[in-house]
Amino acid sequence: MHLHAALVPPVAVRQALVDLVAGRKSPGLDVTPLDRLTLPITAFGYLTSVDARRLVDALDRVCADLPPGPIVQVSGGSALVDPDDRSVWAELSSTEEDLDALRTIARAVVSGVEPLGFFCDRRQFRPRFDVARINDATTVEDLEQVLAALSAYRSEPWTVAEVAILQRGSGVWRTLPLGG
Repeated sequence: MHLHAALVPPVAVRQALVDLVAGRKSPGLDVTPLDRLTLPITAFGYLTSVDARRLVDALDRVCADLPPGPIVQVSGGSALVDPDDRSVWAELSSTEEDLDALRTIARAVVSGVEPLGFFCDRRQFRPRFDVARINDATTVEDLEQVLAALSAYRSEPWTVAEVAILQRGSGVWRTLPLGG
């Protein structure tokens, strides 16, 4: 099974973002499905059932040792941030202390499984997630409209309480609470 770790915003936040982006009624944007609106931490690749259990056991201990999660909210957006980037991003805003806590969670997940021989995607965690992708029909106006809507949007704050282990094609496979 293909597994990866992510932080999953509450369903109300994800649904509001889908509605906001889909409400632009533009064929120039491919809206990210509700179940894929996550903040990726790292990918673990294809694992056997035995390795998946070892991974989850290790991450369960890592997450239990972390302090209770930070408080975050969606506020603003960006697009085409990196070379070859075709995404429209929803950005998280919070105190710098809470954003640092998110980065600490991401680093702990990666470092917590590497001693077991798992190879992790080491790209730096970013406090944003993909809400849409541009396509061949995307216009500058499409991007301007969705970015203006994201800029005006403020979600309700929520506490990041767990790390989700997601299985490709199946969604959430396990959730691991932070702070035991």
